[in-house]
Amino acid sequence: MTTATGFDAIVGQDAPIRLLKTFIRNGTHPHALLFTGDGGVGKKTTATAFAMACNCLTLQSSLRNRPPFDAIDACGACASCKKIADHHHPDVIHVAPTSAVIRIARIRELLKTLALKPNEARRRVVIISEAQAMNPEAGNALLKVLEEPPDRTLLILTAAQPMDLLPTVVSRCRHIRFAPLGEEAICQVLSREKEVDAKVLAALAGLCGGSIARARARIEGSWLSRRDWIVGVLTDLISHSGTPDFRTWLALSERLAAKKDRLEDSLEIITMWLRDILVTGCDPQRVLNRDRMETLAAAAEKAKPAALIEQIDAVEEARTALRANTNTRLTLDAMVLRMARTCSL
Repeated sequence: MTTATGFDAIVGQDAPIRLLKTFIRNGTHPHALLFTGDGGVGKKTTATAFAMACNCLTLQSSLRNRPPFDAIDACGACASCKKIADHHHPDVIHVAPTSAVIRIARIRELLKTLALKPNEARRRVVIISEAQAMNPEAGNALLKVLEEPPDRTLLILTAAQPMDLLPTVVSRCRHIRFAPLGEEAICQVLSREKEVDAKVLAALAGLCGGSIARARARIEGSWLSRRDWIVGVLTDLISHSGTPDFRTWLALSERLAAKKDRLEDSLEIITMWLRDILVTGCDPQRVLNRDRMETLAAAAEKAKPAALIEQIDAVEEARTALRANTNTRLTLDAMVLRMARTCSL
């Protein structure tokens, strides 16, 4: 069986999947799970797959025969599986941030629902995505249900890392860590979803930091073309000898500011490229832009580590300032002028 939300469709997370299958096979479900890891590595998809498997009518009837691990998965065809996959099951509840926050009112609403018995599910499942978005009041309210879990109810929280949550919440959950996806796994998923040139897939897999969501976003919208443009401009600017040409640097600022919807991507590309120049000489295996190794090697021969670190700092400070809604053009001008001055270090 392979469904969009079944265990078979999840790649690169063998350890978490094996543990969850063990819970199902042995009937030893914890009342609360905490899935942590970078965004886009499969936490939410796995939570849905687990909810399906816990309530799959076909799977539950076969568990008495102790099926092999490979066979422990939702059938994807029974009424329960279909409802969960379509997000229509009354006992599989999804909670996610609204305007980047999960407020106490939403948790109170959840608690009222959990005070009632499940409608039809063998095991009711609550999936709280990005649980780090709970404000302190919401987190404390959730503690009530974690301390006294309702019968036949499982809570699954997803977050980037445990320290983003209240320690009291973390201590009441079984923690399962999701690792960044390997490049082979990312290529496997992307090639399964659409036809993409193998070289493009390999480049994206190296540039997405182990996140399939990030890889999907970058496969659209000419992300690689923008990367290539920025790399070309930076290579010319950084390799320029003598007094920096501030007008050329300011021209870069102007072009970056003209595409505000792509600005966060552009600044991330700049940081990644500078970082790759820095590590190329000492640890080539850690390079992200591996499809541009020749250009990186040439840049690394001329670059000064102190200047690169200063430039990376300038970009990161600009990103922080822009998130605080500072004037875009002024912030970018200050960034590129600081970067230009470092070329004379």
